[in-house]
Amino acid sequence: MAAIILAAGGSRRLGRPKLLIAYQGVPLLRRAIDAAIDAGCVDVLVVLGADRQHYGPLVQGTSAREVLNPDYEQGMSSSIRAGIRALAHQAEAAVIMLADQPRIDMRIVRRLIDAYTHTGKRIVACRYGPVLGAPTLFDRALFVELLLLEGDQGARAVMETHPGEVGAVEITPQAALDIDLPEDVAGLQGP
Repeated sequence: MAAIILAAGGSRRLGRPKLLIAYQGVPLLRRAIDAAIDAGCVDVLVVLGADRQHYGPLVQGTSAREVLNPDYEQGMSSSIRAGIRALAHQAEAAVIMLADQPRIDMRIVRRLIDAYTHTGKRIVACRYGPVLGAPTLFDRALFVELLLLEGDQGARAVMETHPGEVGAVEITPQAALDIDLPEDVAGLQGP
């Protein structure tokens, strides 16, 4: 099992390198790395682009590998493609994670992996309220389709192409919080 942590964005809306922000004393990027490793992902890739000089040190000292996305300004799909290309050949599946979701922990990642193992679904996404989204696990059979993504979109298009292959793990909207704006940082003080 592998994990691809998307961490290449430029934090434009926040105005500073957001993955350095600490939640419960740990920077956001390091929390994502720890969640993937602690959940049992053997190959953990961190896709970096903007602010690489700030984020690289957070990867050091872990078993995660850095993957540089020189095309990060083309949007999230370019980071997904960079991560898929860098995966170990034996990866059966990969959990695509956003580094700016501080409340996604190893238990949630483990639930995705367990659902994949027990349901036979080729895609397992988190459901929070009406949203079906990240983190999301994709079977190797769909890696080619992930390589075809373009623009500033995530992997939703692949999920929409295969609705019968999508399983879901329920999490709370609070667990799915992502950090984009100053008010999101303020919201980290809650549960």
